[in-house]
Amino acid sequence: MVRMASLDMYRKVPIDLLEGTRRGSILSTMAVFSMALLAFLETKAFFSSTLKTSLALDSNFDKQVRVNFNVTMMDLKCEFATIDVVSVLGTQQNVTQHVQKFPI
Repeated sequence: MVRMASLDMYRKVPIDLLEGTRRGSILSTMAVFSMALLAFLETKAFFSSTLKTSLALDSNFDKQVRVNFNVTMMDLKCEFATIDVVSVLGTQQNVTQHVQKFPI
């Protein structure tokens, strides 16, 4: 047990060696104030919400867009696999006729 006590990184200083100083009290007050301010600002930032919107227009003027993807479905036959494309406006289009399917 004595050997474990020698590894203590947070040793206690005897009371008779402790002496409060003005500089120590100023630093302690600044530290407490800084921690309270940081806690308040972080809590305020956590509970405040801002709405950010961004709009980016596509510079591609082609009528068609090529999309490459590779999906492997072991339990689904190729004849039952379909691909539907839904735009942001809600326009839905079935593009299955242009998809190449390969049985595994």
